[in-house]
Amino acid sequence: MARKTIGDAFGGKVTTLEEQRAIWAEALHEDAIWESPVFERPIQVIGRQATGRFFELLLSVVPQFSTTLVAAYPTRDPDTTIIESHGGGPTVDGGRYTQRYFSLITQKDGLAFRMREYCNPFQTYKAYGKARWEAAVDEIMRGNAPWPASQAPDPISLPPTV
Repeated sequence: MARKTIGDAFGGKVTTLEEQRAIWAEALHEDAIWESPVFERPIQVIGRQATGRFFELLLSVVPQFSTTLVAAYPTRDPDTTIIESHGGGPTVDGGRYTQRYFSLITQKDGLAFRMREYCNPFQTYKAYGKARWEAAVDEIMRGNAPWPASQAPDPISLPPTV
């Protein structure tokens, strides 16, 4: 059977919680980084384990999370693509998570290496609850691996807004 890739995670197919867990277990590079500078407290999740815990947070609230690709834009780097997508799903609290994403995704050795995501944080706060979201993300980031030598730091650093 073919190994799961990031394309399986963002392929537009509604999946179960267990299917998503299997995808992310196989699709993440050891030095994976997921970051989103758009939140009030910017997010930077470092390492396969922390990134896996981040996706587990997403799935714990939206267990049937799925996305639909709108477009993919190549970059000068053949391993990096910008994707536009939308997605979400029903939440465990009886609500609905709806989001639009622009993601800069770099792969290394066919695995998700670095993902920088731009989305509407207010949609996330609405679905998760801002306090619950921030507490969970803070806990995940406390478990970050050290910054990997294989990853260049973000060239742009914004000061916190709080």
